[in-house]
Amino acid sequence: MTTSEKYRSDLLIEVIAERLQFDRISEVLPGSVYPPYLLVTIGLFIEYGVFDVYNFVVSGKSSFLSQPNSLAIPAMTIIGVIGLKYIHDSYADAVVNLGIEEENIDIDETIRNEFEGLVSFRLRLLGYVATLLAFYAFSVFVITISELIEISGIGLVLYAQLVDFPLIIVPVLYELGISYLAIHINVPRRIVKADFGLFYYDPENLGGFKPVGQLLKRSYYLYTIILLLWFLQSHTPVLLADFLMSPYPPPGPVFQLALSGVWAVGVLTIAYSMYRTHSIMKQKKDTKLRELKRELKTAVKDPYDATLTNIDDREQYEEAQEMISHVKNTQTYPTTFTMWSQIFLSVLLPQALNMVVQLPS
Repeated sequence: MTTSEKYRSDLLIEVIAERLQFDRISEVLPGSVYPPYLLVTIGLFIEYGVFDVYNFVVSGKSSFLSQPNSLAIPAMTIIGVIGLKYIHDSYADAVVNLGIEEENIDIDETIRNEFEGLVSFRLRLLGYVATLLAFYAFSVFVITISELIEISGIGLVLYAQLVDFPLIIVPVLYELGISYLAIHINVPRRIVKADFGLFYYDPENLGGFKPVGQLLKRSYYLYTIILLLWFLQSHTPVLLADFLMSPYPPPGPVFQLALSGVWAVGVLTIAYSMYRTHSIMKQKKDTKLRELKRELKTAVKDPYDATLTNIDDREQYEEAQEMISHVKNTQTYPTTFTMWSQIFLSVLLPQALNMVVQLPS
C-alpha cells in the first residue's frame, strides 16, 4: 500500500463493480480500464441504448430520442463516477502533500488516523441504504410503478428499478453528495486539529495548501454541474414546450424550493470551507510574522532607529528579512481575481436559472 492509498477509502461503486466481477473484465481488456467506468458504461448503455431505443422503435413509448433531457441522468452518473474518483484520489494526495507522514511533523496518532478516508464505509453504506429506500418510496407512492410502466414499458422499468438505479445511479450520486459534504466540512476541521504548518518555501507561494484549495474549488464545480444537469432534466420540457412533449408533469413550486435548498447547501459549504482554509493559513502566517518581528528587534540596538549602524547581528537580521519575504509572499487561499470570479459564477448560475425560468401554474 502506498502512502496515498492509506488515506483513500474504497468507494461503494468500486465494491459493487468488484462483486459483479468487473475487475476481472477490466484485467483482460487493454489498458486496464477502471472497473466502475466499465460498470457505469455498460449498465447505462443497456438501459438507454437497448431498452430505451427498443421501447421507442417498437412500442412508441417515451425515449431519449424524443426527450433528450432524459440523458441528463446518465450524464450526471458518468460525471459523478469520474468526480468521485477525482475527489477521493485528490483528497489522499492533498493529505500527503500537507506532510502528514513527514517525520518533522508531530501529529498525534489518533488525529492522524482521522484522515484515513473521507467518510467511514459503514456510514456511507447506511446512508446508501436509506437513500435507496427513499428512492423506492418515491417511485411507488409519488410517481407510482403503474405510471412508470405506462410511460416506459415493463422491461425498462424492471431493469432501471432493479439494476441501474440501485447498483449504479443511486450509489454514485449519493456517495458524490456525501463526499462533497465531507470535503467542505470535515477536511478543514481535521486540518485545524492536526495543526499543519505552512511551507513558506513553496514555489507556488501557497504554503503547500494548493492541493487542498484545488480540491475545494473543483469539487464545488462538480456539484454545480450536477445541479445544472438536474435543472435541465426537469426544466427542458418546460423551456422547449413548443418542441417537446413530456409524459411527466412540469416541476412544481416544491421542486423549485428543493433545487434552491440544494443550491443553498452548496453555497454555504463552499463559503465555509474557503473561509476556514483562508483563516487557517492567515493565522499561521500572522503568527510567523510576529515571531520574525521579534527576531528583528533582537538583532538591532534600537528597534526605532532606522540606521545601518544600529544593526547588532547582521546575519540574524538578514536571515529574518529573507524569511519575512517568504512569509509575505505566501498567499492565503483563495486569493486571485480569476478564482473568485469562477467561484462567483458557479454560485450564481444555478439559482439565477431557477429564478428566471417561469413554470406554468
